[in-house]
Amino acid sequence: MRLACAALIVVASVLAGARPAAATTLRALPAAIRVNVAGLGVSYAVIASTGTVSAIAPDGTLLYRGGGKTLARTNVRRVEAIDAELPSRQTVGPLSPEARADRASLIQEARQAITNSGPRAIVTVPFQFSLLRDPTDDLGKVVLQADRIAGITFRTNDGVLTLNGRAYRGTFELAPDDEGDMIVVNTVSPHDYLASVVGSEEPSSWENEALASQAIAARTYLYTHLGLHKSYDLEGDTRDQEYDGTMNEDSRTLRAVERTAGVIVTYKGAPIEALYSANAGGITENSENVYANALPYLRSVPSPGDAVARDSSWGHTAWEWTRELSAQQLRDFMQRRGLDVGLPISIQLTDVSPTGRVIGASVTGTSGTKPIGKDRTRYYFGLMSALFAVKVTPGGASERVDATNLARIAALELLGAHVVQASFEVVRDGNGNELGLRVLGYVYELPVTFVFSGKGFGHGVGMSQWGAQGMALGGAGYPEILAHYYTGTSLTNVGGG
Repeated sequence: MRLACAALIVVASVLAGARPAAATTLRALPAAIRVNVAGLGVSYAVIASTGTVSAIAPDGTLLYRGGGKTLARTNVRRVEAIDAELPSRQTVGPLSPEARADRASLIQEARQAITNSGPRAIVTVPFQFSLLRDPTDDLGKVVLQADRIAGITFRTNDGVLTLNGRAYRGTFELAPDDEGDMIVVNTVSPHDYLASVVGSEEPSSWENEALASQAIAARTYLYTHLGLHKSYDLEGDTRDQEYDGTMNEDSRTLRAVERTAGVIVTYKGAPIEALYSANAGGITENSENVYANALPYLRSVPSPGDAVARDSSWGHTAWEWTRELSAQQLRDFMQRRGLDVGLPISIQLTDVSPTGRVIGASVTGTSGTKPIGKDRTRYYFGLMSALFAVKVTPGGASERVDATNLARIAALELLGAHVVQASFEVVRDGNGNELGLRVLGYVYELPVTFVFSGKGFGHGVGMSQWGAQGMALGGAGYPEILAHYYTGTSLTNVGGG
């Protein structure tokens, strides 16, 4: 039914806008793609189904079929002397008092066994697959143990699969990632993947043409990033595209995918690198000012539609923002991210693009000066975009705050500012009798503070999602939106989803 509707919708949309070129040499999208939905890897994965789940070993052996929960663990610690496993720090759900008591007793027994036998009392099992017996069971009945991650496949024919409570269509398979950590690979159709991505990347309540633009951009990104990993195609998070399973599917995201089925963005017949970000702050950036290459279709263009975020209760900080850090806070933040100059003294913006984005900077502290390259200021300073200016407030500067401005008072206290003066007024009753004093405001003395003020959210290259929404609100269709953000490109229908 979906495919039949999609065919009619695509024809109508093509007639209404620019006709996608026929694909002559480009391959169609595959029937299924593989997505890592376990992030940077997991050591404890609860896999189940809203219906019946089947767990199948790599040799085809059926390990389990039923409505219960299964558990895959790595590096399981086992105390042989007491024939017991040490519980994971993770749990399936809240523990009952009895379960907490059992855990405490088990840990006490394990400690005693280690005291008696030494560290060799603990054996590490590289991989274990178990069945959980009740809602509070976090160890389960062991079904399979192995010296490496077993490629168990999970299927369902009467529901959807769940990983740690989040639901996904398609199948799961346990696998090692490129670094050898355990991941869960979701094999799913491009249609179902994209319906989730569109709703995960932007609100499904947005304009239909903005959603359609996102669907095509996401499909193009998918098309050009297949097969880049050994066990899977794409990451299921913002390292590639945000993919949250069925949680963000919606009739509107489904329609956006179906009405644009098979359509990708191409430049001179080849699929493009369809980069996009949340908000370009009013103007997008040339690709070479953020990434390595100057791509002819990723050119800086005005993005006035970004300003619609200003009136959004949740999105206004994607348009304009301020980040304020004391020198100590900035030092600690940068050190956690691998940049250490001691206590920061100054920041120089050494190279700024014509759009106003910082391409190069240097930060000087009590231990020296270090340069920061393209787009890395976002990472090292914790900023929403590289479209910013910075001001240093010297230590000892003062600021007066009204007593009713609780948000600013809280911010100043987080900075480490302290009150040096307070102002009061006398409160009297109707007869003029003095009742007491009321605080009107405070004067704070500030530490050395770095104030970053900027616009936009993300790298700013390619399509701006808020900008696309602004264009759609102004009456633009998805062909116009995509042509605006991807210079000199065409729409091509490769087929396949």
